[in-house]
Formats: sequence, C-alpha cells, structure tokens
Amino acid sequence: MDFFGHAAVASWHGAGTGLALGAMLPDFAGMILARPPPAAHSGITEGIRLHHRTDAVFHDAPAFRELSTRALEWLEDRGLRRGSARAIAHVGVEMLLDAAVADDAGARAAYLGALDEAREAALGALIGWPGALERARFAALRATLAARGLEAAASSPELVGFRLARALVGRPRLALDEAGERLAREWAVRFEPEVRARGDELVGYVRGALGL
Repeated sequence: MDFFGHAAVASWHGAGTGLALGAMLPDFAGMILARPPPAAHSGITEGIRLHHRTDAVFHDAPAFRELSTRALEWLEDRGLRRGSARAIAHVGVEMLLDAAVADDAGARAAYLGALDEAREAALGALIGWPGALERARFAALRATLAARGLEAAASSPELVGFRLARALVGRPRLALDEAGERLAREWAVRFEPEVRARGDELVGYVRGALGL
C-alpha cells in the first residue's frame, strides 16, 4: 500500500495517537531518501510495525498480484524496460488503490490527523531522523502534504502517472525518460477503473488477514 492506504489501515484500529503517523512513516522516509527512523513514542513505533505487517499481507493478496502482473505485461509489451515496468506495476497499483479508498471517512480523518501530529512542535520531535538534513526534508514533505490536504489520496490517474515518474527520479536503473513518463500516465488512466473495481476485494483481504 501507499502511504494513504496505510493511514486507512491504521484507522481500523481506532484513533490511537501516533498510530497512523507511524504506519505512514516508512513510506515518508523513502520519499525523502532516508532509512525508516526509530521513534521515542509507543504509538508511532506500533504504527511502524503495523506498516510492515500490512505490506506483507497486501503484497500477498491474489488481487494485488494479478493486477501487478497484468500491469507488468502491459508495460513491457509497449517497450518499457523491465526494471521500470516492475516498479510502476508495483507502486502504481498501490497509488491507484489509495484513490479507490479515499472516500472512507475514517481513513481521511486518520491521514489528516497524522500530518498534524507530525509537526515538529508535536510528535515530529520524537522521530529519530539521523541528521538535520533528513529532519528538514521531512518537515518540508509534511508541510507540502498538509497543504495539499486530501488531494494526495484522491489523485487523478494522470497525476498518479506524474507521481510515478517523480518517484523514480534519481534511480538510474528505473528512471523514466519522456516516452516512459507518457506510458506511465497512459497505464494509470487505463488501469484505474480495474484497480478501483477490485478495491473492496483488496481491502477485504487485508482486513481478514490482519484479523480486523
């Protein structure tokens, strides 16, 4: 799951302080090119553990595997190199699923609440970033996401394609050229209805596997 999906899963556990923030933190760390940090807060730490349990379950879901396989085949058939195609097939399905669950009121509240908790004046100060650079990058990311509000969850397929291209920048073996970025956007537009149609199935599988 992408970060909003992890906030949704955290919301199933109730409104525990720091839980949704911790559940999203490993994804946020990747977005600022940092290793997942520890935290001096039990709720955040439990959220990080929940993140890893959720990923293990989600990536084993039959629907996720089928959607990723179809995406990989579609992208490779159109000439995209395998590494980039695999990255888009994996992360892209997660991003499109975020849009499919974005209407859940509990998930929306958990997401926005976690971004507020992540302020340096709140729980953000308890996150153990390794240095000032990572702390500053996280503060900037938090501010950007907070300013965008729920737009990050309800991204259009076109915006998902753009986000995929940006996510691979700086990774020479995966980065997309202009043609690859167009293909990523086309894939997102074409596959969004299918991912949305299987959203309830995926969510139901994760809930059941986590015992929720």
